[in-house]
Order: sequence, then structure tokens, then C-alpha cells
Amino acid sequence: MNLKTLSFFIAGVLGGILILGSVRFVLAVEDPDNVHYHANWALVVDGERVDFTADRYMEDVAACVADAHHLDARARVHLHDNDMDVVHVHHRGVTWGHFLANLGWGLGPDWLMTDEGELYQAGDGGNFVFVVDGWVVGRLDDRVIDPGARVLIYWGREDPDRVAEEYFPQVAANAVEYDLLDDPGGCGAAQEPGLGDRLRRALLY
Repeated sequence: MNLKTLSFFIAGVLGGILILGSVRFVLAVEDPDNVHYHANWALVVDGERVDFTADRYMEDVAACVADAHHLDARARVHLHDNDMDVVHVHHRGVTWGHFLANLGWGLGPDWLMTDEGELYQAGDGGNFVFVVDGWVVGRLDDRVIDPGARVLIYWGREDPDRVAEEYFPQVAANAVEYDLLDDPGGCGAAQEPGLGDRLRRALLY
């Protein structure tokens, strides 16, 4: 291969890299590992909604900027800013059982334990009703938290149809709004990556 041919070859390779990098720079809008979406929920025991607005149930906003590849359990799913309506999800595959565990509670297929050790079991003076997006489902502890989901956890004596009709409307419906806006907790779900992030994604992977 003579010098001229080699020069054309090198120029072609460099030009291809430049074109590919430019395309990736333009399209590098979102890191697939940087998960952040929201869901709404409520927990009702014996007709009373449980209050989760206390500071002990909230996660520090530092969880929003943690390395997406090294999230601890609480960073994966949590509440912010004394708002008990909006669940912040930072990892695909987290379940409602994981979420309750992060609040210090426990949720199984037919039992619920509070952060003070009080146990509620199916058939022990009441039963569970789990409502997801208006539909009664069999269990919730192993169910993945879907974007925009509205979920009710109920323990008491009401029949499922009445629970869905009377208590499910207590579940907020603003999760999608949080997906589109910079929410109060500082987890800017709608933020676009900066120049450095876009260059890194365009050139490194």
C-alpha cells in the first residue's frame, strides 16, 4: 500500500468516526441506565389512610444524583420532600415490596408489618385488597412499580368492590406530571444531559 492510498484510508476512517460521533452526539439525549419515573400510591388500614409525610420516610435528594450503576436499596425507590403521594423510581424492576421495605415496613402476599412492628394478616380481623390502576389484583409485594401507576393497599373489612369505589380515589394521579417536570425533590426527571455527558456518550459508547 503506497503512501497516498494509506492517507486516503486513514482519512476515510477518521471521517467515518467523526460522522458517527456527530450522529451519536445529536441523538445522545438519555442515558438508558439513568432511570427516573414516578408512581402514585396510598395505604389504608381500617378505613384510615396511613400518613407517610414524616421525615423518617423521606430519602435525601442525594439519591437523585447517585451513580446509576451503584444505587443502594433506598436510592432505587423512595419518597421525597414530605410528599407521600409520589413514589420516585430509579431502577427498573423494583417492586412495591422493595418500596415498603425502604420505608421500614414489610409487605407480603397476605401480611403487612408497620415500622413499629404491628402485624396485619389476611383473615385476622380483616383482609387485603390491592388495587392497581382501578383493578383489584391478587398480590402486590412482588409486582414491579410501573411508570404512572396508581396503587392502593388496603387492609380492613370492606369488600373489594367497595374498596375500589370508595378508597381508590384517594390515590393521587400526578405521577406523569412529575415525569415531565423538575420535581420538588430535586430529581429533575425532565433534565437533558449536559454537553459533557453528550460528548461522553457520543465518543465512548
